[in-house]
Amino acid sequence: ESLSSDASLGCAAEVDIALVSWQGAEDDPEAGQGGDPAAPPWLQLSPSQEPANLTDSSEFLADDCSIIAGGSLIGWHPDSAAVLWRRILGILGDVNNIQSPKIHAKVFGYLYELWYKLAKIRDNLAISVDNQSTPSPPVLIPPLRIFASWLFKAATLPSQYKEGKLQAFRLLCAMMSRRQDLLPNSDFLLHFYSVLRLGLTSQDQDILNTVIKHCPPWFFFLGLPGFTMLIGDFLGAAARVLSTDTPEAPRSEAHTILGALVCFPNTYQGIPQLGPISEAGDSSTGAADLKYCLINILLKNATEEPSEAARCIAICGLGVWICEELTQSTSHPHVKKAINVIGVTLKFSNKLVAQVACDVLQLLVSYWQKLQQHESSLCKKITEILVATIAFLLPGAEHSSLEADKKFIVSLLLCLLDWCMALPLKMLLEPVSAGAVEDQHASRAPLLDYIYRVLHCCVNGSSTYTQQSHYVLSLADLSSADYDPFLPLGNVRSSSEPAQCPSSTELGNLLTVAEEKRRRSLELIPLTARMVMTHLVNHLSHFPLRGGPAVLHSLLAEHHDNSFVDSSELCSDVFRSPSLQLFVLNDSTLISYLQLPAQGSAGARPAVRVILRDISGKYSWDGSVLCGPLEGCLPQQGAAAFSFTIPSRAEQGQRSQGQGAQEQGAQGQGAQEQGCSQAEEGEDALDQLLERLGSSSPECLPQPQRRLNEPAPPPRGMSAEQERSIGEALLRQSARETELLRQRGHRLAPLQPPPPATPQGSFYFCRLLLDQLGMNSWDRRKSFHLLKKNSKLLRELKNLDSRQCRETHKIAVFYIAEGQEDKCSILANARGSQAYEDFVAGLGWEVELSTHGGFMGGLQRNGSTGHTAPYYATSTVEIIFHVSTRMPSDSDDSLTKKLRHLGNDEVHVVWSEHTRNYRRGIIPTDFGDVLIVIYPMRSRMFFIEILKKPEVPFFGPLFDGAIVTAQLLPSLICATCINASRAVKSLIPLYQSFYEERALYLEAIIQNHKEVMTFEDFAAQVFSPSPSYSLGGTG
Repeated sequence: ESLSSDASLGCAAEVDIALVSWQGAEDDPEAGQGGDPAAPPWLQLSPSQEPANLTDSSEFLADDCSIIAGGSLIGWHPDSAAVLWRRILGILGDVNNIQSPKIHAKVFGYLYELWYKLAKIRDNLAISVDNQSTPSPPVLIPPLRIFASWLFKAATLPSQYKEGKLQAFRLLCAMMSRRQDLLPNSDFLLHFYSVLRLGLTSQDQDILNTVIKHCPPWFFFLGLPGFTMLIGDFLGAAARVLSTDTPEAPRSEAHTILGALVCFPNTYQGIPQLGPISEAGDSSTGAADLKYCLINILLKNATEEPSEAARCIAICGLGVWICEELTQSTSHPHVKKAINVIGVTLKFSNKLVAQVACDVLQLLVSYWQKLQQHESSLCKKITEILVATIAFLLPGAEHSSLEADKKFIVSLLLCLLDWCMALPLKMLLEPVSAGAVEDQHASRAPLLDYIYRVLHCCVNGSSTYTQQSHYVLSLADLSSADYDPFLPLGNVRSSSEPAQCPSSTELGNLLTVAEEKRRRSLELIPLTARMVMTHLVNHLSHFPLRGGPAVLHSLLAEHHDNSFVDSSELCSDVFRSPSLQLFVLNDSTLISYLQLPAQGSAGARPAVRVILRDISGKYSWDGSVLCGPLEGCLPQQGAAAFSFTIPSRAEQGQRSQGQGAQEQGAQGQGAQEQGCSQAEEGEDALDQLLERLGSSSPECLPQPQRRLNEPAPPPRGMSAEQERSIGEALLRQSARETELLRQRGHRLAPLQPPPPATPQGSFYFCRLLLDQLGMNSWDRRKSFHLLKKNSKLLRELKNLDSRQCRETHKIAVFYIAEGQEDKCSILANARGSQAYEDFVAGLGWEVELSTHGGFMGGLQRNGSTGHTAPYYATSTVEIIFHVSTRMPSDSDDSLTKKLRHLGNDEVHVVWSEHTRNYRRGIIPTDFGDVLIVIYPMRSRMFFIEILKKPEVPFFGPLFDGAIVTAQLLPSLICATCINASRAVKSLIPLYQSFYEERALYLEAIIQNHKEVMTFEDFAAQVFSPSPSYSLGGTG
């Protein structure tokens, strides 16, 4: 076989750009006369030969080139310099013919240095010094693949030339792992892949280490034709590197390659397997399936890797793989094994590795529904793992002098909070799964009960409930067929550098900071647990609210709906209001009682508004007195329901029409009642009733021939005349009495209930509520106090209300189109490609800045910083994305304002579609501690480059060199941005989280403004609120 001149020189186009169309060694019969006669001709290179028929080429017959190139210009020019450099290089001949291995190695070391300078020259072409403009593409570029033939031949030399071979592999990997200005031809790729596979499958560990170390995932990003054929060899080589214990093995680079390949098996179906892969384990199908091989290597090294940085990358790779499998719905059986490894790593002694595992579990919160579909018990199992791990680590963290131990418990508590808020309440109320050591007869409490138990232990101390069996969940309770809580973990060697000793001038300040850190760390775990408990009480199954996820706490204050205050903001008039009083409960919560004026219909009663401020936020409640059912709820009962009447004929007819079928069911009884219900008005109903009874029931007659309604005979001894005169006398007396009463008007009025009382006090109903809650009792005096109303309290209340109630982050997002190498063109982009817009849409939902009620991150509502922005929020975190394409760039002032907002963010996300790598200095800023650069690839995959300042600790789940699919990109970028922002903030001395900040503000308000008074004075203030001190006082 032979290699054309194009391949031996790198590629023909590069040589053309270098102004000389040199022939290959195999085209010249005299080439390589002094070389190795046994070497294949395609591995020989003689750069010393002269160009053939140079002056006949019309391409170089121009007045703007030198004489050596066929022109008329004399002196030094780029073309003459290139020819001279090429001739001097050709004087060396074939460097692989050097007999001395030491000299051979030195030559290839010099070649690497020369290539490195050429690469730097190439990187600095077509860029401006001030990054204000993008120069035109260069006409001349260095031929970076010019040494390829020498490198190909050096890779086949005997073992005595090992040092030179290592340099050759190093240079070859560096050459082909960077962006190619021109795509190599098929002959070149054929020999490159052959040599690369020779190195990947070499039995020499040093060669293997060199290839893995200097062939990063950039090689996969380039997507050279046929590169997937080597994926199996890369897996085998990485596994062999990780199986050695030598300290010089590139373990981090090997794990980076493995992590970069986790999405490839699902994207590239049927990747060829050219050879066996060691350390891969057995697959379920018995075939050499790359996915099984890859995940088995990751699972093994995630528990045994001795390097701290490499172990972190392995954990991140597992996390990305889990998300990929859940997104693709593959139902892979190793997902549970991966979660087992991550769960066990939480209790690892190295807190950096354990923190990465915690971040992976926090990432899986956004995939809980897919986890539920994969297996219904996984989400609940992860929550149980967090609860048991906190209970296991809490005793040691409480007595530890290391701040990292306490901060890790805090991370676990916050992760547990996110899982509780994401899962349905029904799942949290299910009993925990029975463990292997749990008593079978013991009743199992709900999972939520165990969550509150471990939170109580964090607040009150781990030794509080040690006497109660199974009070908290233990690791042994988690043991099952799918989860081993005691999976062995290998130790790691910490790679963090020891802290430098401070200078004497800084020692005083550092001691002060250290003392303050020590004081805060003692309260950190109880404070976080209190916040988590309060958050769960207020927001569990109650988020998001009707106003959307941007609103978490109440926006009301004491001046709203206050009839005694005419102001749009909290002002001093509030304290003069007789309907408001402020209290302190348990030295931890501020409570304001405000009586609202009656609204609505006449007779409406005033309402009571209670405003609470605590460590987790501000909440408001409105209530009113209820003494019975609401108006309209009483049953309507008429007088007919309590009296017996015989209706008239007309009434009977109307009733019969209305009742219809109801009366048809009682025909027998209705026929009997019909006779007595047809009486006319004015008729004697009793007479008709007696006549009816006598005719229907003759047995009731005292005498057979005498009707019941016949008048009785007159009494004996009284004549009919006497009887008539007595009756007339009685009627006359009755008429006189009636007339007398009518004339005098002495009619007795009926008894009426007393009218309802209308309380006149402005604080009456608040006082009533306080009394009924027991707050006015003597027993409550130790925990319930008044606040001093003064100007200082007003300022501190405003300051407390302005504090955030969630963790907040602001992230800058840039779009770089093809050919953009300067700041101005990048900031002027008003839109991006469709793939970029889809990515931004996946980061969060678009919010109108003019009406947005959540975290703004410095953006303005007046439209000067754009009209919309992507926003993402949970009950614990808020993120606003400063997207460059959303901000106006129609003037210099808008560009300056855009750069100010974007440049001040600590984390920058750069979407680059340029053919060159993004340079950090393009957007000049003192911030931007972390750059996450996204490069689109083929097959809807994306390469991730992470550039961070050296002092920023490791963070995940994405790592430098990761390759992910389009479906995973938004969620993984969002999670990585949050962790990167936390990592940057952890470097700030005495940095406080949002709840620590609120706790300090509450503590200051309570200490400075709690008013200690006698019970009589307290009762008087509650009865009639009034300012205790003037507004100008100091309190």
